[in-house]
Amino acid sequence: MNRLLNKTLLYYSFFATIILLLSAPFIYWTMESLYKDDVDEAILLRRDEFEINNRKTLHISDIPVWNKFNRDIRILPDTVIQSPKDSIIQQIFYDELVPEWEPYRVLYKDVSIEGKPFVLMIRLNLVESEDLIRTIVRIYLGILFALLLVIFFITLFVSNRLWKPFYATLRQIEQFNIELNKLPQFPDTKIKEFNQLNNRLTTLIQQSVQSYITQKKFTQNASHELQTPLAVLQSKLDLLLQDNSLQKGQLQILHSLYESVSRLTRINKNLLLLAKIENNQFAEFSSFTVNDIVSEVIPYFTEQADSKKLTIETTFKNIISLKANKILTELLINNLFLNAIRHNIEKGKITLTLDTGRFIIANTGIDQALDAETIFERFKKNSTDTRSSGLGLSIVKEICDLNNWTISYTFKDSTHIFTVRF
Repeated sequence: MNRLLNKTLLYYSFFATIILLLSAPFIYWTMESLYKDDVDEAILLRRDEFEINNRKTLHISDIPVWNKFNRDIRILPDTVIQSPKDSIIQQIFYDELVPEWEPYRVLYKDVSIEGKPFVLMIRLNLVESEDLIRTIVRIYLGILFALLLVIFFITLFVSNRLWKPFYATLRQIEQFNIELNKLPQFPDTKIKEFNQLNNRLTTLIQQSVQSYITQKKFTQNASHELQTPLAVLQSKLDLLLQDNSLQKGQLQILHSLYESVSRLTRINKNLLLLAKIENNQFAEFSSFTVNDIVSEVIPYFTEQADSKKLTIETTFKNIISLKANKILTELLINNLFLNAIRHNIEKGKITLTLDTGRFIIANTGIDQALDAETIFERFKKNSTDTRSSGLGLSIVKEICDLNNWTISYTFKDSTHIFTVRF
């Protein structure tokens, strides 16, 4: 994505180049016309000088010598020249000094020397069109380069001075975190449009923060209020399931209800957990190694892995020492491990790798990549497993964000790979 300064420079450079290119023919025609006018004036001046200084004193016998030493002012018999007299025209002559054909501006004028008619020819060499075009191109390239330099420095100056409040506002927005409940402080500026932008952004952010706080409080309150009814409902269902007088169809309905209530209870607990993480209620830090946590977690999931005949491989290349909340770190690894089991295939494989600053968990599963953009969103489920609350990976993402860790998802060789960078 282009920066504002680069975009501005691009537009200025584009239009400056177009204008110069469009004006080139006009400049060429103007220069050529002015140059011809200047040459024509020089020819007329030489004609007048000849009339005043040479014609009256020149003898017919002097003409061969005159023509020998004057290449561009010559006296010719009047029978040789058929061109119009007393007007300047353009002709091509072969120049033996170059040697090549060259364009000339030429004046033919009838003169009388010792009473006999002759034709005075005055000519001046013109710069060839190619030479003129070459010169103009060089001048234009120089002007264009200088113009682009001027545009660059002017745009840079304007960007640093005029757009300084805008970039300050942009930095404030980039640093803003709605969870910190701290409004950005936009700088004061004398530019009306930037003030309007800052005021509008402040209003929008205040509204967003208020909505976020209200929504978060509602989620927490609702989850707390639901805990007791759900516990009562689950205990009542437990009692009903122990009733031996129930028929098979009734038991099936009760089992379905029990599974739904159990899932609702898990969702409720996870929502409360997310709220606690967002409120930074896990502030107790301790030193531990991720290697120890992984080694402790594996036995807890052995039974679930065996039910699917999964193979678990561990590779500890390095010891990863952390100072963080151990409960949340255990929860992160638990959720990733449970996710790898639930979304695996029969006789599949799970690989756990601890490398320098990285925990990698890879599992077989559906032979199709998941949407890396939405996989960590809440209630984003990638299977029909009713035991899944759709919040496991969201909790993992929240834990990573809280600790400034990063988590990424990739799909390679029919394997789903989650990488946590500490």
